[in-house]
Amino acid sequence: MEITALQNPLIKETAELKQKKYRLQRQKFLAEGLNTVEVAVSCGAAETLFYTHTEDMRILNLLKKAVSANVKSVCVSDRVMKKIADTETPPGLAAVCKMQHLKLEEMLADGKTLLVLDRVSDPGNVGTIIRTADAAGFGGVVLLRGSADIYAPKAVRASMGSLFNLNVLDGIEEKEFIVAAKEAGYTLLVTSLKGDDNFYGTDLSGQLAIVMGSEISGVSDTLIEASDKKVFIPMEGRAESLNVAVAAAIVMFEILRRRL
Repeated sequence: MEITALQNPLIKETAELKQKKYRLQRQKFLAEGLNTVEVAVSCGAAETLFYTHTEDMRILNLLKKAVSANVKSVCVSDRVMKKIADTETPPGLAAVCKMQHLKLEEMLADGKTLLVLDRVSDPGNVGTIIRTADAAGFGGVVLLRGSADIYAPKAVRASMGSLFNLNVLDGIEEKEFIVAAKEAGYTLLVTSLKGDDNFYGTDLSGQLAIVMGSEISGVSDTLIEASDKKVFIPMEGRAESLNVAVAAAIVMFEILRRRL
């Protein structure tokens, strides 16, 4: 049975997840697109799938997999999907998913390399960084208070499913992170245009927490003072700085290169 009514209670409730206050209240968020929803179903994060009529075998196989995983599947009209989705041209597939519930101490206990974002406010950058961290084999991404909401639709789309593969925490106070990371034996490495050392000549071994700030504001003075290493990424051209997602990719894949 296809839902066609925009005022259907389930549809209204699902559309509300585009707003942060409802995501926080329900501890749920919306994921859109085939690649992202596939990962959500595979890892057990998806609770309900919404789809429009399709002959696409990949989507049909995903719906079968969802049924076997006890994920509710709901057929909706194109108009209803447009109300649910955040994009102008909805992909025809969306899922309501559960948020991660992980404590900072649990993430630090793994001892794996972490990326820490300080007031990176663009959700597209945040999602891209999460995707890159997943590709580079990082242990997780920590977003300090003032950064974008990792469950905002734009961030979820940009992560392309990596949000479900990687340990991610947001809203962490910087002082809380500094204390916990030091106690767990992490080396805090801050990237800054005013860093002391060339990143490519820096020792990147051991338990590292790489701290990066926004292109405009950079890393806070508190984090710089608490850092064990302050580095800069060398540039030869006329550009004054790098987009944070680009800088993060450079840093993470250099660390991966050295560890291969």
